Amino acid sequence: MKERLETGDGKNLGLTFTNTTIMINVAVDLGGTNIKIGLIKLGELIASTQIKACSDQSLEWNLDKVVKVVNELLTNNQITLEQLGGVGISFPGIVDSNHNKILSEYVKYKNAHLFDFDKWAQDVWSLPCVVENDARAALLGEWSNGAGKGYENIVLLTLGTGVGSAVLVEGNLLKGKNFMAGNLGGHISINLNGDKCNCGYIGCLETEASTWSLPLKAKKHPHFHKSSLSQKEVHFETLFQEAEKGDALAKELVENCLKAWGVGVVNMVHSYDPEIIIIGGGIMNQKDVILLYLNDFVKKHAWAPASQNVRILPSVQVDYAGLLGMDYLISNLKN
Repeated sequence: MKERLETGDGKNLGLTFTNTTIMINVAVDLGGTNIKIGLIKLGELIASTQIKACSDQSLEWNLDKVVKVVNELLTNNQITLEQLGGVGISFPGIVDSNHNKILSEYVKYKNAHLFDFDKWAQDVWSLPCVVENDARAALLGEWSNGAGKGYENIVLLTLGTGVGSAVLVEGNLLKGKNFMAGNLGGHISINLNGDKCNCGYIGCLETEASTWSLPLKAKKHPHFHKSSLSQKEVHFETLFQEAEKGDALAKELVENCLKAWGVGVVNMVHSYDPEIIIIGGGIMNQKDVILLYLNDFVKKHAWAPASQNVRILPSVQVDYAGLLGMDYLISNLKN
């Protein structure tokens, strides 16, 4: 039996739901810092945990750890393999979601581009598998269960360890010929004279404002030794804290990051003309400051009428958007 999957408000999500038996899905969100793991039934997270990501190790090494944790979750929640519908993996890189293949040979999870996800899922649990870019998974999670419900044109930006992005246009994920479309918001250059990014490009948004680049920005500043930041581990939490206390360098770096994110958001508005931009990621404990700045920046710098109409919203599924997005994709696997 086949039927169309809809949200509670009757909105057609555009994919064919082919399994009318209610199954439990395994979702794994491979982050740069942590790996989130969940068991999900009908869009509800029934069990979850996270482990530290060792993204400098091989993908196979990390997934061996994931398998042990998933099996523990299954045992602790008295769930059998017969109750499972599939496995979804979100990955921080360029993903050929048609063939479950990693295309980018870039920074995280060595040799991921050589890994056979379908064989792995079959060998371990005898289950079908879906692989998608992590930002696209998060966008789907917000669309189906969060800030994006009811919208057809959405940009999602995740700000944190790096800068991820994904785009929905007229209810369809934007992917492109090489599965890169909409995913490289963090690698659009915003500074012609900027530092070289770890991707090899120059002046990327990530090089201007992300967790990995922040310590480099701080330490090369001529007044770093006078700043309270020189006595602390430099990350966004301490940066905003020290800025609130009046540290001059921290205040300067906060302003630079806000402006960089603002430029990135305006670029997204001009490129994709969304109804909303959802902002998520590890820095959103400062969402009040960030969203106020970004809304003002867009109104000032983006072209009309988008400058007056686009809404910038915080992620609702702050911790689990990626898991919920992978659950959505697994639930829509075609037989």
